[in-house]
Amino acid sequence: MYKEQRIEAIMEILENNGNVTVQELKEKFQVSDMTIRRDLKLLEERSGIERIYGGALRSKKSAKHKEPPIIERMNSMADEKKKIAEHVAKTIGPDETIFLSSGTTTLYVARELIIRDDLTAVTNSVPVLHELANNSNMSVITVGGFLRRSELSLIGAFAETVLESIRVNKVIIGMRGIHPIYGFSCEHPQELMTDRRILEISDQIIVVADHTKMGQVATSIVAPITSASSIVTSEQADPHLVDQIRELGVEVTLV
Repeated sequence: MYKEQRIEAIMEILENNGNVTVQELKEKFQVSDMTIRRDLKLLEERSGIERIYGGALRSKKSAKHKEPPIIERMNSMADEKKKIAEHVAKTIGPDETIFLSSGTTTLYVARELIIRDDLTAVTNSVPVLHELANNSNMSVITVGGFLRRSELSLIGAFAETVLESIRVNKVIIGMRGIHPIYGFSCEHPQELMTDRRILEISDQIIVVADHTKMGQVATSIVAPITSASSIVTSEQADPHLVDQIRELGVEVTLV
């Protein structure tokens, strides 16, 4: 098992159980105490887990502010997400290859695109894959990877390796936090590196988010605001934040 895969697995154990001991991890992964302690130190720096004598505890922030599962979020701001999706779908040209990330807003985009059989869609989202596989005739590619259950997304080292060999016309990606100073952020540390890799596979990055994500800063900083070509959000977004982002040269479309 590679280091990043082991770290992902440790984070999953902490998310599920709340705590773990060095001895348990040593036996599970068949590595030395020192290796496990280095892994826990790295996770402390990346995601704020709490190292204790002989083990580690899940990040208190993670437990308190844990993002609700994707299924529970589908009906949140549904009207906004549908309008955003309708707008974005109209910007997709003939015969384009697009990437659809995990998240509820991108799932709404997928639903708007099911009538398009001229497109190729790449995704790391199980719900998007399911939607397109059952309801459309477009070509669909999935990247594979470690399953993050709450989001039903495929992330981690394997997914990132596949993404290194992919190039698309447009990336359509959702973000948990969008802030003019702190940039784009996600809630789950395991998702961080995968999101960064996704942003590298196209020159056209379209970030989709309802107005509640504007001005928010989540646990893990993904990239500066200028890494996006455009942001599509709702007209309820804070106009001051919108102006700040536009001043940085990023197009913001309100729908």
